Amino acid sequence: MIRYLRNPTADTLAKMTRPTRDAIARYNLDGDLLTYAIDTFDTPRVVIPADDDLRARLVHEYHNAPAGGHLGREKTFAVLSRDFFWPRMYKWIRKWVRSFEICQRVKSPASKQAPLRPLPIATSAWRSVSMDFIIGLPRDAEGRTGVLGFQDGPSCSSRSRSDG
Repeated sequence: MIRYLRNPTADTLAKMTRPTRDAIARYNLDGDLLTYAIDTFDTPRVVIPADDDLRARLVHEYHNAPAGGHLGREKTFAVLSRDFFWPRMYKWIRKWVRSFEICQRVKSPASKQAPLRPLPIATSAWRSVSMDFIIGLPRDAEGRTGVLGFQDGPSCSSRSRSDG
């Protein structure tokens, strides 16, 4: 690919695999710096070679270092992908974050949602009451814009009171 970008000829292009030929428009060579952009409106990102040590150092700076803040997989990818690109980058970062021991030890466990239970059946009026604030209403003569509403569960009887 770099050979083609330095000297674009039909012969060099013909020797490439079809996926490489399809992707070549996204790459640009600026001196010795290879950049990648999805389209002309996308900000070019530096292409990182297939060097696991270099990629690990980058992820360390963006994830593990104190300034990185141990961001999760999504945020680490979002921050890194603004400046850099390499094939299967998301998968690589996901594997790195998943294997980082400190994050796995400190990560809060997935908590189960409490089960839903039906409300108890009220035996008489106004024993089971629901309330809600209704705000953002048009201003009344006294300048109030909200109402506090109460509703009795069994009878569906309701009362409301303005905020004054």
